[in-house]
Amino acid sequence: MKRLFILLLAIGLCGSTLAYDFKVPVKGYTLYFNIIDEDDNAVEITAPMSDGNYRWMGYIVPGGVLDIPAEVEYEGVRYTVVSVGERAFSGIAEITGLIIPKTVTEIGPYAFSYCTALNGTVTIGEEVVSVGRSAFYGCGSVNTVNFNAVNCESMGGTRSGTVFGNCRALTKVVFGPHVKRIPDYAFAGMDGLRCEWNMPRDLEYVGEYAFAYCNSIYGTLRLPEGVKRVGAYAFAQCHSMRQLEIPARIQKIDQRAFYQCVNISQIKVFAMMPPDIGADAFVGIGGAVMYVPCISVDRYRQAAEWNRIYNIKAMEPCTLDVYATISNPAAGSIIGAGNYRVGDTATLVAVCHAGYGFKGWSDGNTDNPRRVRVTDTTSYVAVMQEAEVIHEVEYVHDTTYMDGIEVVYEYYEINDVAEPITSQDEIVYNGSKRRVEIPIEKPDILNVALYNDAGVCVYTGKPRRSHINMRRFPTGFYVIRVSTVDDELIYRFFHKKNK
Repeated sequence: MKRLFILLLAIGLCGSTLAYDFKVPVKGYTLYFNIIDEDDNAVEITAPMSDGNYRWMGYIVPGGVLDIPAEVEYEGVRYTVVSVGERAFSGIAEITGLIIPKTVTEIGPYAFSYCTALNGTVTIGEEVVSVGRSAFYGCGSVNTVNFNAVNCESMGGTRSGTVFGNCRALTKVVFGPHVKRIPDYAFAGMDGLRCEWNMPRDLEYVGEYAFAYCNSIYGTLRLPEGVKRVGAYAFAQCHSMRQLEIPARIQKIDQRAFYQCVNISQIKVFAMMPPDIGADAFVGIGGAVMYVPCISVDRYRQAAEWNRIYNIKAMEPCTLDVYATISNPAAGSIIGAGNYRVGDTATLVAVCHAGYGFKGWSDGNTDNPRRVRVTDTTSYVAVMQEAEVIHEVEYVHDTTYMDGIEVVYEYYEINDVAEPITSQDEIVYNGSKRRVEIPIEKPDILNVALYNDAGVCVYTGKPRRSHINMRRFPTGFYVIRVSTVDDELIYRFFHKKNK
């Protein structure tokens, strides 16, 4: 019997060809490499033989935690490991753990298939762009996948060749926050997944069949705000899904994306206009109530395919989003963006940082503050420009009352943008008495107000006073506004509190 085994082994080896360009000893065993790019010195890790299902027959296999190196050296040349080749470690039962370096961008078909002792967590790194079919097929002890690939283009490619097929212990997938794409067929048929829906915040695309037939993932699926497209059959027959929220920026939902998700009772779609939708996208969800923005109910009821959903209602309360951003985040900030009831007035204020001035809004409007009546979801961009300082004194353009707090926004004077004010003497700071002397004593002074650096009014003086006692105020920058009959005089200074 022993002679027969040796004979069969010899026949097997003779019928196989070597699969590598060079080999390197690593941590008690040998790893094998192919050069795939001589210019960049890039290599893939491979098995020692090139044919047959089990390509390590007759060779010492790696065991324990397989720590794939990011670089290897051979004959004085350093090579970067960028790929794990097809069936590179297929069938090696001695591998119990796996560390894949950040340099790896591709994992080939069946690369770790039937590594039956591989247990715990498998991590797909941020730079990975391709994972071949059945790459981890039959790894029955893997229970968690950390999927961090930011922009993975390909993963498996067919339902029968899913990357984690027959991984019976796999119950959880954790996505990195910067993942933008979940590739086609990525986790199709993973009926053992029993975690709640947990989508990455930067997600833009959910691929075809990405979670199809994942019957045990439960709870509410909230697609992140950046999702633009949901592929065909992406969530088909996810029977444990209970509620669904689709963001305002969605552009397309392909055919049968939510086919036969029979236990969904509530759907919220935040898009103001009905997005493109494929045939039967929600077929089999007959009892669900779909809520849409209150001003969009008729649009959905009349739109093709959407009109097949009979129970469409308005979201309550009836609110809309007003978005506001700034052209250069270093130049300032925006006050007033948010969620408003339909018909309310939103007040947007562009607050400039020192050295910048407000030029106008991207649609040509130059009001600041800008008041808009909320009738639809809208977006505004405040355009800033660098300021040419005419006076060292900053001045207040206006005051806005937000939630009962008086907010002062200020900016440097700019040629041809802001009207100049009369230059005044600087603030007189009386150090011994710890008070600020107001250098103006006129009978026409109406008010004296002091603001902290958060723009909150912390002191209001009577017209007859010509000083502000600073003893009770903390160290920091302050703005004094002196209102007169003819003008407003604004001063900015730094107060250092006595110890």
